[in-house]
Amino acid sequence: MKKLKYAFSFFKRINVLSRFIIDSNVSNFKKIKVVVSLLFGFLYFLSPIDIIPEVVLGLGLIDDGVILLYLLTIINEELDEYEKNIGQKYNIILEDVDYKIKDES
Repeated sequence: MKKLKYAFSFFKRINVLSRFIIDSNVSNFKKIKVVVSLLFGFLYFLSPIDIIPEVVLGLGLIDDGVILLYLLTIINEELDEYEKNIGQKYNIILEDVDYKIKDES
């Protein structure tokens, strides 16, 4: 059940996906991995060729769902890693900095 919730959290994070794709600090391999996962999942869902045929009473959609959930989990893991790295990048604590306050009055 945790995987299912994790996979559906992808839809809440579409904006993170767009930043991930645009960001020049992300390797092209990771970008290609995410885009290919999205395209494969979409094409597999629409494709008439399945592991379990759609004709089998209701079981035909199970393989589509499992593959989509697996691919969404892969994409979410990449987005989690990206958010973690971005958070580390911008949460910098400056210590031992000399400063002066100028009073304009």
